[in-house]
Amino acid sequence: MTPPAKSTPEAEAEPLLVEHTGRVVTLTLNRPHRRNAMSTALLEQLAAELNQLTGRKDTAPGALVLTGAAGTFSSGADTREPDWHDLQRRAVRRAHFRTVFQALHAAPFPVVAAVEGYALGGGLELALACDLVVAGEGASFGLPELAVGAVPGGGAVHSLLRRAGRGVAARMLLIPGERVRADELARLGAVERTVPDGEALGAARALAASVAAGDPALLEAGVRLLRDSGHLDRTSALGVENGYWWQAASAAHREPAPPAASPS
Repeated sequence: MTPPAKSTPEAEAEPLLVEHTGRVVTLTLNRPHRRNAMSTALLEQLAAELNQLTGRKDTAPGALVLTGAAGTFSSGADTREPDWHDLQRRAVRRAHFRTVFQALHAAPFPVVAAVEGYALGGGLELALACDLVVAGEGASFGLPELAVGAVPGGGAVHSLLRRAGRGVAARMLLIPGERVRADELARLGAVERTVPDGEALGAARALAASVAAGDPALLEAGVRLLRDSGHLDRTSALGVENGYWWQAASAAHREPAPPAASPS
């Protein structure tokens, strides 16, 4: 395997790329020399961009795609940052991570992850924080935190327990170097779609565009229902569904009635 290129100021100039295509926005983690490991600067920019996108009311995108440059989604937090072992700085990075996850949960539009190569640690957490995951068949997912003196802190274990089951969550968390391929996670329900390697971004954008063509108010109600009810018992989930049903019905009721037929 070719070793990653050394970090340079030029390489860090644009750690996050933003592209608008119709009603779909694509955010690309752009640190290929570090396999898109998430540095403090990248997390700051990602958090700011997500907050800006989710804060728009009338001009919000119809859907968002998250991906990584150069055939890799993300290898997780950048443990090679000079102050990695400084607890205060780690707390700052963690705050940025939490801001990113909170913004994704609050987004009034669907979020699709396009995963190629590795999605490890925080990278896996970022992918699982999305509503839909499209992955290349050779994509590899893992949780190496215990091996680097940490534990997952961005919801990966909860997401895996809910979406794929305890067995996979335990394997990925506890077995050193354990990696799970996209096809296995797809069978278990944690990945929604697999495609040939190299085609994840195109497939994710096509999926996002088809989703974004829907009514924005109903899409928002749909994603909020999906995110807010998955962890609840059935009775509580039905209560949440009832609330969004009335919200959608009330919005439809406020629409102007179709014109009456002209008298003959």
